[in-house]
Amino acid sequence: MQNALRRTALTDTGLSHFDAASALNAARLAALVAQFADTGAVHVTNTGLASRNDLLPLMTSLGFGEDEQFSAGGRTAATWQTKWAAPGLRHLDYYPPYLYLLPNGEICYQRDYPERVLFFCETPPAFGGRTFIHSAKKLESTLARLPAGRKLIDKAVEHGLMIETGFIDRNHPLKAQNYFQSWQERFGSDDRDVALGLAQNLTREYDACWWVEDQGYPVLMTRIILPGFVDGNMRFPRIAADGPMLKNGFRRFPFGNGVEMTTAEKDLLRNAYTATREGYAWRQGDFILMDNIRYAHSREAFAGPREVLVGMAGLKQL
Repeated sequence: MQNALRRTALTDTGLSHFDAASALNAARLAALVAQFADTGAVHVTNTGLASRNDLLPLMTSLGFGEDEQFSAGGRTAATWQTKWAAPGLRHLDYYPPYLYLLPNGEICYQRDYPERVLFFCETPPAFGGRTFIHSAKKLESTLARLPAGRKLIDKAVEHGLMIETGFIDRNHPLKAQNYFQSWQERFGSDDRDVALGLAQNLTREYDACWWVEDQGYPVLMTRIILPGFVDGNMRFPRIAADGPMLKNGFRRFPFGNGVEMTTAEKDLLRNAYTATREGYAWRQGDFILMDNIRYAHSREAFAGPREVLVGMAGLKQL
């Protein structure tokens, strides 16, 4: 049985591989779950799964059953994308295919987020589009090799990490350039006072909420400060591709004291993110199991259709 399973650990603290030998029977599922518990990140190949419908009966055995599922998250506007693809599986938030998405955890912008993540490849892209896995321990050790990296870690510990973003008015003439939900869609109301009150009550998601205007249209701004480390694992600081603007929801990712990262700190992070990435080309039916606390994921640019669905389970509360 051990030879048939062909378990291969790439590193002590990184992505491992599991060959399902075209049959995820009870024995192989049990071995896979044990490997995931041991390594925290597994790319599973030769699954014999052709579609999401083939995966659904296995969700409970993999730790993503109905009672364990985490259903929050998903910020893409309905005009761009429907949220749910199947029970327990949703579409990843839409970002243009030409972008390389830097590492982050799933639903890492609030105090409640999933402990475990499953990525399932239903349609592999013609080119590119790999999902890379990054170890938080490797990120920390890579940064700590340089004095500037150790200072960055110290800042994350002392101040935490801030996420500031805005929900654009759906009637803004440039709203179509912004892929995220409008404040009306996000909070289910056209009344500004009601929407603000609902946002302010979401204290697990936002520390502060306020209105600004852009070209005469209201934008509901939100802010949260989160710890730089969780359970001894460094969180992955976000880096915006450009400055705050309507297209990206006026997002900012400074340290928790509001001080922006320097250009040198951002370059240091980008280099560390590149140095810590591990991944394989997607094939139809492949899936990844990832510990959402010990690891983060990134995505390279791609060409052609690509359908990777995400399932989430467990609850981590900060």
